[in-house]
Amino acid sequence: MKQQLTDQVKFLHKVVIVKTEQKQKRVLILKRASDASSRPNAWDLPGGNAEWPKENQLSVFNLHQDDVAREVKEESNLSVDPKLFDLKHLLYFASYFAADQQVYTVICGWGLTIEETDRAEIKISKEHQDQAWISQEELNNYDFGGAKGQFIKDIINKVFI
Repeated sequence: MKQQLTDQVKFLHKVVIVKTEQKQKRVLILKRASDASSRPNAWDLPGGNAEWPKENQLSVFNLHQDDVAREVKEESNLSVDPKLFDLKHLLYFASYFAADQQVYTVICGWGLTIEETDRAEIKISKEHQDQAWISQEELNNYDFGGAKGQFIKDIINKVFI
């Protein structure tokens, strides 16, 4: 299945899942697979690109909500009510144009607490090789892919404001 809307347009969603332990916020990060096409071996957040609706898909409002919930489930095993991906939970909004590929990407960063999920055991997908719960102080100890991954750190920092 195509992993972006068109050859030139992506709608990328990343989700910060926060839990509080001993009065300290921690966020779930996932380490990308070594064979990932973008930022291999870098740390990341659950999420991914919106997929084009299926041919027989009926018209629907806010289809992105199902896309984000699906990605979170696939990558972390956490179930989330798709309706939570609303403006209240939107932490970050940006766009990026990759001139070399002629691809325009719209990026949305979402923030949820672990209490807003089904709190299942974290099970990472084949797209990842490791997971960690980190504090803001630990953020710089992890490689998110250099300059290309800075937006991930920017999204994570939003939950600590």
